[in-house]
Amino acid sequence: MDKSQRTAPIAKDPSALSVPDRQNTLRQIVHDLQHLRDSTVGASSDRRPALDRLLPIIRASIESIANADDDCWTNIIRELLQLRATLLRLKADAAGTCH
Repeated sequence: MDKSQRTAPIAKDPSALSVPDRQNTLRQIVHDLQHLRDSTVGASSDRRPALDRLLPIIRASIESIANADDDCWTNIIRELLQLRATLLRLKADAAGTCH
């Protein structure tokens, strides 16, 4: 399997994860996001400044996020997964236009 297509597995009910599992899930999602950001065709540091600021903030906040109440945790994970899906779609679109 292509590493760029590897993504963090998420439980059907993310709120059922233990705090250590939540931390591992967050680390994997951030890793996925960083990989997608770095591998995007034509990626440059000035093209995604919001993402460049967001990823270090999430990395620094993994413990706090993992300890959030279930509703907050679920909402955060939902948003991060949506961001990851958007980046995957953008990467696929960019690859399609290059051919």
